[in-house]
Amino acid sequence: MAALVLSEMQIEAMKEVGNIGAGHAATALSEMLGVPVLIGTPTVEILPFSGLADRVSRPGRIISVVHMHVHGEAPCQILVLFDEVQALGFVRIFLGLTPHKEGVDESVIESTVKEVGNIIGGAYLSALTELTGVPLLASVPTLSTGTAAEAFLALMDVPADQDVFYVSTGFERDRPVIVGEFILIPEPGSIEPLLSVFGL
Repeated sequence: MAALVLSEMQIEAMKEVGNIGAGHAATALSEMLGVPVLIGTPTVEILPFSGLADRVSRPGRIISVVHMHVHGEAPCQILVLFDEVQALGFVRIFLGLTPHKEGVDESVIESTVKEVGNIIGGAYLSALTELTGVPLLASVPTLSTGTAAEAFLALMDVPADQDVFYVSTGFERDRPVIVGEFILIPEPGSIEPLLSVFGL
């Protein structure tokens, strides 16, 4: 399968989706927490799947990955990544916990991280639907934790040269900034319905 060949205008259109999606995510988190959540300027990149693990890896980094399949006219897969420590930070914020993980049931941590990932992933999907009119429905999220290589093992059916959209932004609620990384992996032929509504 060949990599995506996108014009500069198409790339800018997908970057705008990333910007709006990040704003939607901040709004959704604000509503759930009942306090303002600020957002940093998102960065949007397009890179091959084969380079994704290297892009998000750092020495000693353990990540929590929330994964969903998206069904509809433009099927795809979406991932929401957090540093494990940052994921626990969101758990503490949502549940009003102390800075220590001890005493918190693993199932509570897992369900909360899934919910945060679901909120952020859903915000980006809402942005896509809002801009394109293409209805999209996400599956129930799953969670994996480990190094980037370990976390992406379940996605090895994705062709190495498949281009993916990578969005990174910071969400701030009374500090510290928690980085959320969103990845969209389009299925073959699914990017055309999205870009066509932009006239591209």
